[in-house]
Formats: sequence, structure tokens, C-alpha cells
Amino acid sequence: MARKGSTEAGRAMIMAQRVRATLALLAVLAMTLTGPARVMAQDSAAVADTEQTANAGPVIPTGDCEARRLSKVRRVVGGTTAKKENGLWQAEILSSPSYSEADREYDRSLAHGDPCKIYLDLRADYELAHKCGGSWLGDGFVITAAHCVDNIPGFNGKAGNVLTDRRVRLGTLSLLVTDGFFDIDAVVIHAGYNSERKLDDIALIRLRPDARLAQFKSAKRLAAIRTMVPSDPDFRPDEDLLVTGWGWMGSRDAKVMVTRLDNEGNVQRNPSALRQLQLAWLPDAMCQAEYGRFYDAGMLCAASRDADGAIALDKDSCQGDSGGPLTRVGANGRRVLVGLVSGGTGCGAGKPAVYTRVSAYADWIRQAKRAAASGRVVRVPAAAAR
Repeated sequence: MARKGSTEAGRAMIMAQRVRATLALLAVLAMTLTGPARVMAQDSAAVADTEQTANAGPVIPTGDCEARRLSKVRRVVGGTTAKKENGLWQAEILSSPSYSEADREYDRSLAHGDPCKIYLDLRADYELAHKCGGSWLGDGFVITAAHCVDNIPGFNGKAGNVLTDRRVRLGTLSLLVTDGFFDIDAVVIHAGYNSERKLDDIALIRLRPDARLAQFKSAKRLAAIRTMVPSDPDFRPDEDLLVTGWGWMGSRDAKVMVTRLDNEGNVQRNPSALRQLQLAWLPDAMCQAEYGRFYDAGMLCAASRDADGAIALDKDSCQGDSGGPLTRVGANGRRVLVGLVSGGTGCGAGKPAVYTRVSAYADWIRQAKRAAASGRVVRVPAAAAR
């Protein structure tokens, strides 16, 4: 806990912060011990290094890390570099890093493994800016997970605002490319989503009109992806699926307290090049057994499997992949969007991962597009009972 001086008031404030942090941490631990580890974790600032993610283990809550800082001033694990044809619709949701030298000095003062340490000196700006993935649907819309755009954390005492604190990048598989940034015009979040239940984890982003979108399409830098609908063929047992993203690359067990470190104690890093990983579709029963009431008909279960059928270790989606695409090969040989990275237990921990089942929300997607309102974040309920 950061020092605040030797006065009684300062000591009282420190004690109050410790109590709040302890109570909040116990609450998160209780959720982890009494139910599946689909825990959403936020970083300490609107421009901090991860999105809210369902792949997180117990962490110090956002507000406590922000309070400490102010007092001083869920990658694809085990994947390969993505092929261009598998990433033409890939979107990145990002912020603009604005850490001051005072922020960096404070971060340096925190011990390795401190839950609030962001490792600013070790990570590139593109890593600090990256938050989530998404998929380009065309007509100005990007689809992503609700937890990527709902209640984003504040910074420097200001409430987070997804319309101004986030941008979308399109038309590249590399985060080193310096163009392709687009402003957000409107956001539509499923009204059934909340940060406690984590169900209905789906949202749409509408971009501001921009002539570059047509230019990117003409240059074959950008292509819309079709979403799976209920009339499409159902999944075959162990059908091959593909997940892509720029999320953290280190394996992490769900019980690891500090999510910015992997199982070996190394700082988690984001790749600059888009990664891809082949997964297998799994029966709903496998995820229902793991996640219980946190898994429903709006979700899809997938994981990488070993030759003996066991879920593979060290192969998974992770924090930073959230909202990104899970795809299958359609009848015409083109990829179809079937899922959105949503949650799971750790990263590469030998557990199935949870994806939002896009076909379950076909009607909602159509309704959400009509409901998008410029300059607003709108919540739209389910179009019809699943």
C-alpha cells in the first residue's frame, strides 16, 4: 500500500483502503471458490493494459489500484502467426496510452508481482493500448463482447466513456502498423449482460462514417465476415474451429493471483502479429459441468484437444483476445463467425473455454443495428426467447 504520510488522517486512509481491498478481494475469491472461474477483471486505468476479461483469476479490484496510483502521482496461448485470409475481418479495440513519467516512476516503485504493477517499462505502447478483439461485419459495424465496452474503468478521477476512451483498428494483422484507426459513433450492448452473471456477452460498435473503409476493402485489407445463423448446419463432433487475437501469450492457471504474470512468473506480453489457434467444438455438457449456471444456450464450448482426447495444456485464448472471432469453414469454403471470445478458467489451464454463440443472437444483431444511436451507448433486450 502506498505511503500517505505520517499523520493520523493519512494512516486512517491507508487502513480504510486496506480494508476495502481485502473485502473486495475476499468477495472475488468467494466467487472463484463457490462457482466457476468466469471472473471479470479490470485493470487500474482506462488506458491500462487489459480489457475486462473472463479468463482472469482473483485480482485486486480496479478502484484500489487506481487509488494507490493517484496517491503517488480472459494472446492466443500456444498459437501461430495468423494467415492473412484468416484475419481480414479482425478488429482491435484500443485506447491511447497517456501514462506520465510520474505514472512510470510509481509503477517502477511497485515490487514484481504486485497486483497493481502494470510493467510500463517492459511493454510497448501497442501492448498498453490493446484491450479487445472484434470482427468487422460491414455497413459500419463491429461485433465484440459486451464486457469489452461496458463500464470501462475510469482514469485520473474521470469516469470511463467507451465512445471517447476507445477506438477501433481495422485493416491490419500487425499492431505495428500506424494507420487504420477509426472513431466510435455508437455502441449497443445486450441488455441481459451484467458484470456478475456474464451471460449475453455480446455488443455492437458502429463506427463514424469514414471513406477509408471503402478504400481498405478495395485494397483487400478489409473484408466483412458472415455471422452464423440458426439455419446453418449444426457443429460436428470435434469440428475444427479457429480463434484469432492479440491476447497474452503465457499460460496461467486460474488460481494465480496476479494476472499480469504467467505461471513462470514472467510478465505477460502481447504479440504485434495476429495469432491463430485451431480448436475443437465441444458438447455443451463439457462446459456446463465446468461452469454450471454460468453457462447457457447463448454460449459455445471449445478447446484444443490432445491426441488422446484430453483438453490440451498451454493452448487457449487469453486476456486481450476477448470479443475476437471464433470461426468455422462454411460450405462455400469461406469462414463464418460462430463465436466471440468470452470467458474461461485461466489461460491454457486444460479447461474448456466459453464463447458467445453468435447464431443464438441472430435476431438481436438485426435489432441492435437498427437501435444504434449516434453518440450514445444503448442497451437492447433479447429480440426473442432463445
